[in-house]
Amino acid sequence: MAVFKNLYSKRNKKPVDVFTYDKIPEGLKIQIFYIWQNFFNQLSKDISFITWGKIDRILCEEHKRDYLALSGNLILTNEEGVRWYFRRNEDIEEGLDVIIVVLAYIEQEYKVSIKTPKKLEYTFEDVIQDINTRFLEHGVGYEFRDGTIIRMDNTLLHQEIIIPSLHFLSPPEFQNANNEYLSAHEHFRNGHTKDCLNNCLKALESTLKIICDLNSWTYNPKDTANNLIKVVIDNKLIPDFLLQHFSSIRSSLESGVPTFRNRLSGHGQGPQKIEVPMHYASYMLYLTGTTINFLVSCQQELKP
Repeated sequence: MAVFKNLYSKRNKKPVDVFTYDKIPEGLKIQIFYIWQNFFNQLSKDISFITWGKIDRILCEEHKRDYLALSGNLILTNEEGVRWYFRRNEDIEEGLDVIIVVLAYIEQEYKVSIKTPKKLEYTFEDVIQDINTRFLEHGVGYEFRDGTIIRMDNTLLHQEIIIPSLHFLSPPEFQNANNEYLSAHEHFRNGHTKDCLNNCLKALESTLKIICDLNSWTYNPKDTANNLIKVVIDNKLIPDFLLQHFSSIRSSLESGVPTFRNRLSGHGQGPQKIEVPMHYASYMLYLTGTTINFLVSCQQELKP
């Protein structure tokens, strides 16, 4: 069962900080329970029971516990014990351990099903996609990839582009551009890829207009990104030696963010619905970020 994205509450959620790393929110844990349930409901009760028993044993052994659940007089199944432990455990690393172990057994059971006539419909890939989508929605900066969970700020692109972009846009004069870039990131987290592209272009255009205002360069408030790029280049925002070294810098800027957005989300889609894949939106975020980084760095060099 895929994550349902087109909800009013998601589309109108206020932007928050880019990612957090110290807590798995209660709501996220509940949604992860549903993902596990969607997968294990496809298995027979016997296989499910045995699998949860293995998960319980591994977590007890690795986390040095006699048992996971402190249930009083209640008798819990292994599945209920794992859920109890995951939901009440405030240690972020141990919580991520639980997710990794459960996903390892989901992958194992799915691979077994591939070899049988009754291949499971809710696949391991579906589970991973839904888990990562939920991480994004909650702004929790982790991603399951290649059999483990990594921090988003441990990825080169996030460290070198997203975070510096927000740093460059933090001064008060860049507040509008910062809000639009954060909004693009928020839409990406919630799977609203078209809105992500639209806000990427807004952030770029706002950055260009702010730079023009800071330097008293004339432009039409209705100018598009391409026109604004021409204004800043004509006014020597980009030093001549950089233009000579990067002979295609102008065409790269003009054909990058604006064209990408316009073709995928900026105009009417006609009779055929246009879907913007997540990897396109991700690329757009990074392309916008690196373009903004470059332009603001050039602006800083203009200061006496």
